Amino acid sequence: MPEAPFQIKVRIGDKELEIGGSKEEVLSTLDDLDSIVEKVMQAFNQKGVETQVRQKKNGNVEYPNIQHTTQCSEAIVSLLKTEWGKTPRAIGELREGMEANAIFFPKSTISGVLSWQIKRGALRRWKDKKRGYLYVINEKGD
Repeated sequence: MPEAPFQIKVRIGDKELEIGGSKEEVLSTLDDLDSIVEKVMQAFNQKGVETQVRQKKNGNVEYPNIQHTTQCSEAIVSLLKTEWGKTPRAIGELREGMEANAIFFPKSTISGVLSWQIKRGALRRWKDKKRGYLYVINEKGD
């Protein structure tokens, strides 16, 4: 009876490494895992990968790749701190950016968190006649 393929996935931050083969091959590779991960991380750094960008299915809109979080406020701030977030964004765009990173919150939660962050002074908001309320990071020092 042939041996079933053996696979292992290792996630480091927002990067994932998958190793596959026979069980013996994978286990012997695990001995060298530290050096493999180091080489992979160096490869990403050498290419200047600062923020990976994900494209929407239609290919028109690009969203930054952010660290996964269970906190809505962290996800919003992470998105708005990227190059993408320097352009004022509407609540719908923020929600789509979060969903592109597999972070799901209802619009009501996002709305409440945005209001809370505005009151805290972490974000700024203004109303655009065509797009509605727009949000950016408040860069003014305390």
